[in-house]
Amino acid sequence: MFAVHLLSFYFSKLQEDQIKKVDRFLYAMRLSDEQLMDISARFHAEMEKGLSSESNATAAVKMLPTHVFSTPDGSEEGEFLALDLGGSKFKVLRVKVSDNGKRSVEMESETYPIPDEVMNGRGTDLFVHVAESLKDFIQRKHINQKRKPLGFTFSFPCGQSKVDEGVLLSWSKNYKARGVVGTNVVESLRHAIDSVGEVDVDVLALVNDTVGTMMTCGYDDQHCEVGVIVGTGTNACYMEEMRHIDLVEGDEGRMCINTEWGAFGDDGALDDFITQFDREIDAASTNPGKQLFEKMVSGMYMGEMVRLILLKMAKEGLLFDGKVSDALRTKGKFHTKHITLIEQYKEGLKNTKDILLELGLSPSEDDCVAVQHVCTIVSFRSANLCAAALAAVLNRVRRSRKLKRLRITVGVDGTVYRMHPQYPKRLHKVVRRLVPECHVRFVLSESGSSKGAAMVTAVAQRRAAQRKEIDDTLALLSLSPENLQQVRDQMRVELERGLRKDSHSTACVKMLPSFVYRTPNGTERGKFLALDLGGTNFRVLVVKIRSGIRKSVRMYNKIYSIPLEIMQGTGEELFDHIVQCISDFLDYMGMKNTRLPLGFTFSFPCRQTGIDKGSLVSWTKGFKATDCEGNDVVDMLREAIKRRNEFDLDIVAVVNDTVGTMMTCAYEDPKCEIGLIAGTGSNVCYMEEMRNIETVEGDEGRMCINTEWGGFGENDCMENIRTRFDREVDEGSLNKGKQRFEKMTSGMYLGEIVRQILIDLTSRGLLFRGRITEPLKTRGIFETKFLSQIESDRLALLQVRSILQHLGLDSTCDDSIIVKEVCGVVSRRAAQLCGAGMAAVVDKIRENRGLSHLQITVGVDGTLYKLHPHFSGILQNTVKTLAPECDVEFVLSEDGSGKGAALITAVARRQKHRLPSIDKYLYAMRFSDETLLDIMNRFKIELVNGLGRDTNPTATVKMLPTFVRSIPDGSEKGDFIALDLGGSAFRILRVKVSDEKKQTVQMESQVYDTPEDIIHGSGTQLFDHVAECLGDFIEKQNIKDKKLPVGFTFSFPCAQTKLNESYLLNWTKRFKASGVEGMDVVALLNKAIKKRGVPDIMAVVNDTVGTMMTCGFDDQRCEVGIIIGTGTNACYMEEMRHIDLVEGDEGRMCINTEWGAFGDDGMLEDIRTEFDREIDRGSLNPGKQLFEKMVSGMYMGELVRLILVKMAKEGFLFEGRITPELLTKGTFETKHVSAIEKSKDGLTKAKEILARLGVEPSTDDCIAVQHVCNIVSHRSANLIAATLGGILSRIKDNKGNPRLRTTVGIDGSLYKMHPQYSRRLHKTVRRLVPESDVRFLLSESGSSKGAAMVTAVAYRLADQLSCQNWPC
Repeated sequence: MFAVHLLSFYFSKLQEDQIKKVDRFLYAMRLSDEQLMDISARFHAEMEKGLSSESNATAAVKMLPTHVFSTPDGSEEGEFLALDLGGSKFKVLRVKVSDNGKRSVEMESETYPIPDEVMNGRGTDLFVHVAESLKDFIQRKHINQKRKPLGFTFSFPCGQSKVDEGVLLSWSKNYKARGVVGTNVVESLRHAIDSVGEVDVDVLALVNDTVGTMMTCGYDDQHCEVGVIVGTGTNACYMEEMRHIDLVEGDEGRMCINTEWGAFGDDGALDDFITQFDREIDAASTNPGKQLFEKMVSGMYMGEMVRLILLKMAKEGLLFDGKVSDALRTKGKFHTKHITLIEQYKEGLKNTKDILLELGLSPSEDDCVAVQHVCTIVSFRSANLCAAALAAVLNRVRRSRKLKRLRITVGVDGTVYRMHPQYPKRLHKVVRRLVPECHVRFVLSESGSSKGAAMVTAVAQRRAAQRKEIDDTLALLSLSPENLQQVRDQMRVELERGLRKDSHSTACVKMLPSFVYRTPNGTERGKFLALDLGGTNFRVLVVKIRSGIRKSVRMYNKIYSIPLEIMQGTGEELFDHIVQCISDFLDYMGMKNTRLPLGFTFSFPCRQTGIDKGSLVSWTKGFKATDCEGNDVVDMLREAIKRRNEFDLDIVAVVNDTVGTMMTCAYEDPKCEIGLIAGTGSNVCYMEEMRNIETVEGDEGRMCINTEWGGFGENDCMENIRTRFDREVDEGSLNKGKQRFEKMTSGMYLGEIVRQILIDLTSRGLLFRGRITEPLKTRGIFETKFLSQIESDRLALLQVRSILQHLGLDSTCDDSIIVKEVCGVVSRRAAQLCGAGMAAVVDKIRENRGLSHLQITVGVDGTLYKLHPHFSGILQNTVKTLAPECDVEFVLSEDGSGKGAALITAVARRQKHRLPSIDKYLYAMRFSDETLLDIMNRFKIELVNGLGRDTNPTATVKMLPTFVRSIPDGSEKGDFIALDLGGSAFRILRVKVSDEKKQTVQMESQVYDTPEDIIHGSGTQLFDHVAECLGDFIEKQNIKDKKLPVGFTFSFPCAQTKLNESYLLNWTKRFKASGVEGMDVVALLNKAIKKRGVPDIMAVVNDTVGTMMTCGFDDQRCEVGIIIGTGTNACYMEEMRHIDLVEGDEGRMCINTEWGAFGDDGMLEDIRTEFDREIDRGSLNPGKQLFEKMVSGMYMGELVRLILVKMAKEGFLFEGRITPELLTKGTFETKHVSAIEKSKDGLTKAKEILARLGVEPSTDDCIAVQHVCNIVSHRSANLIAATLGGILSRIKDNKGNPRLRTTVGIDGSLYKMHPQYSRRLHKTVRRLVPESDVRFLLSESGSSKGAAMVTAVAYRLADQLSCQNWPC
């Protein structure tokens, strides 16, 4: 017994020694979890590259779109043919899919060999062979001649632009057929089938074997969204979110991506994991340098890998006593199937010995143990590498769907996975260890990829049939341009009929007079009570209106609910409830003894005979209170107040919510003469000429007409566009046959229309697997707010599914797409109908006034317009298309119902209080949009002149090249010094840029004064001062030995010939240092700092460029920089091909416009005023920088002072008194303009500032001064907007895009400190260049950080260049 134990111990020890020997020899193939996580991360990065249109061309992992949008949902049925070409044998199948109660798949197949001469011959011969095999199969199986759908599994890398098209990218698996690479293999197959004849098939789908595997498994398990092949070759596919696939159009849903992961590492990403044996395998392959990952893991190479290892170990005397057989030396003699046999649990060592004997070797027991362990390491590495790549795929799916845990199934096929005894277990175990957040089920594909081709074909056929049915259904709600024109024209007819006395009674659009004759003019003031009744909630408000420059509206309100029993009870109960709410509110506000004027917003159709008289025409919005229709609602309210006998109110006006909306917006915008409600209900009002309103007396002036257009269509004039869904909604409503237009356009009904469509589609098996749930049957369950949420561009389909699940609707991804599409069609039609109606209104106003072109504003309120992501845009575009002679601006109302009622009340009681007129002095400073567009076009001409070699010398806008060719891309890092010289304060910064995980910037800075004697002294003094400050800063920072790169912001006009060379053209901003103009300021500064051991300046930039680069660090779309402060300037990224002043046509370069000189050639003479000329005469540089003198902070305060002096001299201010302080240049500063224009305490500040100038102003004087400041600063913002508009228009033209999406980086004290400046600038820019989506980004750290950013970019580019020239 002891001998047996000794022998057992000896044998175990022997095995252990052999295993350690092999482990030492193959240590590079043993991968830790950390290494696998690293490989997984690298593969994920490669996936990102492959999905991006910018990096796909250079990506190793090609991430090929398959145009397979859906896995099987179980409803597929039919008979299909499938071809499977991907190895030495070719398979043809007949697949019958049935859905009669229980899903089933029946298959018949035949396998046909593919001779080597066909695999490596002409491509046409290959496809003819396939077609002949298909013909043979059809004849053998007696398949009837009815045209059969066919799916083609083609297991080679293909680029697809649709599911039935595939261009072969490259052969693999020993195929070499000529003339196929780069051609459409489906077309080749179709030609071959036609040439063979007697084969009637329709090739519907081309799929990769991996996709086929996923679809095969997906038929049985609908969680299957990943397919993996580990066999002769290896690959993976998975369902990717469409929004992440740059290579195809569309953002909705998912598409299967064929990763072609076999090429992972072809770009060197796996070089540190590739062994000498991998390199030997690769060198001897038919495609060296390609498919490196596949060569490390797939069955085609695994046996050869083991052979090479055994050969080397034998040669080194580690195996077979150093003896090598001819068979072991022969490539291909050791197969992957041998590995499978060797690694069997029980018979493994015996099989090892037999295989080695067949190879002519005489193995010992030690040798067999060692060989078995070599096989284990090679196959285990394969499983590990596949697990790492698969883990990246699973993690990506989980993160894309924003899930904490992912439940998913992976369909797997391939001989290695099927046949190897340990491979599946190892793969599963490692995957679950690498992605613990994923609950992964692995399913072995029953029938290989062949069945999958049939499944893809079945899904494609099912989707096509469903798509047609859905399209036909939704086409009923689609409106053609002709339909919309008819709606517009018919609406116009109905508007006219409602205005005429003879047709008013039968008109469906009632055109009710509101007795509101004018819009607010800004002089309204006082305290008012407002009531707002228009839905299930009722509001009572106190509104305080202040007039003048300090005009404001403050509101205090309380909301009360109206119970359903009161909404549908008696009129007396309803108005008693309203009065009870008013009483509670007056108690709450302590105002019961105050008799206030009251405005009553009553948002139902009323026929008014006066501003305070309105008879209810009919209830809407679910109200049904009796004894109200036909009665005066103001009288009913007065009687209810009397019954209460607690307080008295002066009811001045009854108004509709639409009129209130118009009045609210008109208070801010005098051009507002239309009100639109697009919310629970839908309505429009507008200012009509009195001469056209036959239902009231009088011909002079205008009156607001409440159209009540919700009734449009009650006379059947819209029957051609109403659908069965609209009729279903109407049938179920409280007012059947009424408010038909409102039922097609308003928020109360859109959700119900969607629900009716969803029921219809579900009943036909097109949605929710044909199951109509109880919630879906419930009227009103699908609220209109869900349309807004579902259609949100930011909302992923997963969130759409959660909304549907909240409604009890269990939806698939495809269901969610269809629901979103239904919502889109319904809301789009609603917006278009509103747009068509609005087009009729604005065109009528234009014709009323005899104008060829109308500019008008529409005030809008309503949740549908405000909250729906696309409603407003579609409505506006429809108006633009149908009323091209009208320029219509839409403005959101803040509170039309409450504030509007108070304003109407105030207008009715208005007292005349007017500002002193100052426009006669400053009319030349008020610019129309036409003038601004003209200035914009002039500036665009100057941009072109400045860029031209021939025209630049005489151009005023010098368009100086900066040699900055790139904005930060996020990879910059390092430690830098930045100098910022551009005013009396000089700044030095240390900027640390880090890109660990998230890029960050740390800054430390110090400000140094630049004394006047240095500013006006010599250049040597100036730069010595800068160097001295720099030395002090370096010493304080303790960085003398670090030799940090230095960037220099130099905010004066310079001509650059390279990034670190800059010649001063002329001083500005009061600088006059001698001996610098015409000199290279970098050379002068380098000379001054050299003795302090500081490195030479790496980059010099203008402050404007610095601003762009600072903002570009945070937003890579930033391609424009602007300074609006003491001075003004702009820069932008120009195409190199347009810059004559430097060599080269490729890429872009930042151009420093130096736009302050715009107009120096007289181009702006027609808009310059006497005050501008006086400013210029008193400046240090007369005739220069004329644009800057009209807009910048250095001159704005002085401009205001000159205006005030002139007004005082003419007796319009300060009772004609002028103080010495007011006559002194520079006493009124731009910061005073900013302080005076503040909305809250502006007039107080005006009084304080004027008092310091020795003036004792009246309140009227302060208001007038505030208005002067407003006009001067507004002119500045308008002029800047015009020139910026020129730049944006040029960038858009350069890019050739219909819309420009860009960011403008801005800095400068005027922009930052003035309370209104930024808002005015943004608004005017967006008005002048409506085809541009512009984001304005305030520079955090001024231009100083920008110098460091330019240096960092230059440093990065230099580093990249050195890496290209030398191995990094």
